[in-house]
Amino acid sequence: MNERTVIDFLALQNKWWFDRNDFPFDCVYDFKRSDYYYLSDSELNAKEATVIVGPRGVGKSTVLLEIIRKLLGFSEKIPRNTEDITISSKAVNQRRVLYASFEDPKLQKIGLLELLGIYAKYVLKEDISQLKEKIYVFFDEIQDIQWGNQIKAIQNLNYPIKIFISGSSSISMTNEVSNAVRRVNFYSMHPLKFSDFLRYKINDKTFEDILKSSKELREEIVELHRKNDAQSIFKKYLQLYSDLKPWQIKIEILFDEYLLKGGYPAFLDETDYFKCSSKLSDIFWLGFHKDLLSGKGIGDPQGLKNLAEYISSISSCETNYASLTKNGGTASNTDTLKNYLYHLERSFFIVISERISGGTSKKGHAFKIYFNDIAVRNMLQGLMNDLLLKNSTQYGYVIETLVFDHLVRLHHKLRPGMPLYYWKSRERKAGETGNEVDIILKLNGHKIPVEVKKADSPSLSDLKGLRMFCEDTIPGIVSCGKRLDLEDNILFLPHWLFILIC
Repeated sequence: MNERTVIDFLALQNKWWFDRNDFPFDCVYDFKRSDYYYLSDSELNAKEATVIVGPRGVGKSTVLLEIIRKLLGFSEKIPRNTEDITISSKAVNQRRVLYASFEDPKLQKIGLLELLGIYAKYVLKEDISQLKEKIYVFFDEIQDIQWGNQIKAIQNLNYPIKIFISGSSSISMTNEVSNAVRRVNFYSMHPLKFSDFLRYKINDKTFEDILKSSKELREEIVELHRKNDAQSIFKKYLQLYSDLKPWQIKIEILFDEYLLKGGYPAFLDETDYFKCSSKLSDIFWLGFHKDLLSGKGIGDPQGLKNLAEYISSISSCETNYASLTKNGGTASNTDTLKNYLYHLERSFFIVISERISGGTSKKGHAFKIYFNDIAVRNMLQGLMNDLLLKNSTQYGYVIETLVFDHLVRLHHKLRPGMPLYYWKSRERKAGETGNEVDIILKLNGHKIPVEVKKADSPSLSDLKGLRMFCEDTIPGIVSCGKRLDLEDNILFLPHWLFILIC
């Protein structure tokens, strides 16, 4: 790929170089997800390159363009015509913002530093090693090239360059992140969480302000958990419940909608669940084939697909290697199964939760397994419809999967990279299953136990495992259908209220 071709290619993707107002406003929105605010506020001035990884269709490219929109000085409200366009005094020179999508195979053949050199030489008319001002670089859909060592080399040069990178969930992306270790900040992007979904659907300034305050409330609740102050924790939740009371009926209706189709941006305004399921099927299997099946070490692609579909059917259940080998549709070789689970987990399709018992992790025995996304899980099971709400068993699975997903997001904010666990008492006799707590968060030596119940109003008699774990000292949480209460140091919280804090 010669220099002229590179410039021609980049010029098509960066039309704002020649006319700032020639920005693709049709690719951004008035609504801004919380990921955008975090990345634009916390990462824009970070020295490290920022790597955004997530499933196809969750909005990674949109967030990159939103950050570019901010750099170019456009307001958050999308103009309806050129007369409405205003430019902030903080806008950067439009030629110092570079966007490059690597979906085109031709661009994948050029080195990243070489590309930056051509851009600097012909667009900025500067030497890349002697930049006069900072430049902002956005490499999108980069999962098909080996970029880790290249980014590390660029970062080591200490040029005034801020780099954002995005790529779909794949084992190659996580491997490249490892290659660029200590030179990148990793950010995992998922479909919209429930609070963002509500913000979009309800679209009310007062409601949005209440949800924004929940960030401080979350920090206060975590601190109160460290103090084992169940009474004060309950008061915090009760205050949020009271603040949201005017919208409660709508929130509960939207919770069921979210439980069915999740938070994929493309489906926010789609009311036909069949269309959502069909479109998501296309997105998911495209990514599955391109990002997973094309990887090394997959000797039985159909077996891997069978395993993924089976895991979606038991998401949130306890299992083991023998059971997965027998029922998962893969080869009978345990090593092959472990390899496939490794690929699924490293590609962010599943999460494995290890068991702790007596304060220790019981690796190598039984474990719980979760599908990473409720919408994909429902699609694979043919349950992205009202039938899910009538199927007691599957409803229970998806409720716990949803709560677990939001707790993973919370845990990532509080302790990045650390796993969640579940607890089970030691079996005393053959055939006994032991008492269990669904999810355990570990925060600096302190544990927060969470039990998920599909029932509207579970009682203490339903919570033998949680009460045994808490020992009347640690505040326990029960995420349930409707009950909002505090009894014997156990907090009963409606599902929708609890996940809004995550």
